[in-house]
Amino acid sequence: MAQKRHIIMIAVTTLLLLICMFFLYKNVQENQRYEQFISAQLSESLSALVTAILANDEILQQYTSGGRESLLPEQATNLCANFTTVSTKYNDLLNTAIHLNKVTHADINPILGNVAQDITFFLARSVIGNGLLGDCSMSESTISLDATQSMKLTEIRELNNQWSEIVKKYVPEATSLSVSEVDWNDLVNQKVWIQLLEELSVNLEQSGMTGINRFFN
Repeated sequence: MAQKRHIIMIAVTTLLLLICMFFLYKNVQENQRYEQFISAQLSESLSALVTAILANDEILQQYTSGGRESLLPEQATNLCANFTTVSTKYNDLLNTAIHLNKVTHADINPILGNVAQDITFFLARSVIGNGLLGDCSMSESTISLDATQSMKLTEIRELNNQWSEIVKKYVPEATSLSVSEVDWNDLVNQKVWIQLLEELSVNLEQSGMTGINRFFN
């Protein structure tokens, strides 16, 4: 009888162990799927942020070399759309970093996203001439710029150029036209995106950016 109870205990213990192992395996699978999803989201946001900054750098250099008196409609539209991307993707990356406990609000200044949005509003309303904030729809003709607009675009070019230099430092393979040569998953796994956020934040603080409405008011 004692032997029978011993066998039953072993069987029950074995069954419980197998159940625990099953749930542990399912939990590991779930965590892996979660990590893969987060990694994919981070890769997409990082790729979009980098590309937008580099593309704006090229457009603003073309504007500077063109005499600073006019802006082609497609240049204004692309700048506006790209700064929208910079704002949203920077905020996405920052919020994910905070959610994953990679940084805190004290580590990274969130103002970059607001400044990029501020620039979008300036381009949409003051340069392109659309009535709706953030509307980057193309104008019908070449845009003539007054002295104030030219001055602000020069400041925007200088600021974006600083961001571009930081981006090139961490993602030298990327260009404004192609990101196919970049291993974004590796950059995410190596925490390069955290370093990029941190340096962009430091640069913004050093540039004296403490709030929005510097460009649009």
